[in-house]
Amino acid sequence: MTGIVQFSALILAGGQSSRMGEDKALLQLNGQSLLIHMQQLALTAGASEVLVSRNQPGFIQDAPGQFGPLAGILAALEHCTSSHLLVLPIDTPRLGVTSLKLLLQKADGTASHFANSPLPCVLPVTAALSTIIATQLHRGLRSVKGLLAQLNAIAVPISPSELLNANTPQDWQRCLDIFSKGNLYAKA
Repeated sequence: MTGIVQFSALILAGGQSSRMGEDKALLQLNGQSLLIHMQQLALTAGASEVLVSRNQPGFIQDAPGQFGPLAGILAALEHCTSSHLLVLPIDTPRLGVTSLKLLLQKADGTASHFANSPLPCVLPVTAALSTIIATQLHRGLRSVKGLLAQLNAIAVPISPSELLNANTPQDWQRCLDIFSKGNLYAKA
């Protein structure tokens, strides 16, 4: 496939941010929240809509008693209007549009993710996907990696520096330092 599939994007911003000590979605990057940064990234990559999984009023919320990324994905599938769903974690501000487009190109009727990382990923939006996720959650399995294995997802190479997670204040400071130097993709 040479083109990009039609896709919706889902920003996973419902975590506790316990290691960060404050809400990661509200961290400021170049004068805007990390949530706005990730929404703009998705739109620039070509998303037809951007959904946000965040257990707060005004956002897509997980079903009661369900936790983790799979619960957010399952809840968002009810709102998704595209054939594929690009799932983006809130805490990877160094992701680039070019890499996301490559990930999307590989998702032609199948799932894809970056090598050595289950998120971000692209999932085909089907009734079967909702059933698979609901079954996993019912069994107490909350692993996105496990879901991708069931879907025989394609692993796409990427520079590990683009997947630098901002989980702690130290991680966040490292991201800010890289952004302030103007080299978004420098080695972490």
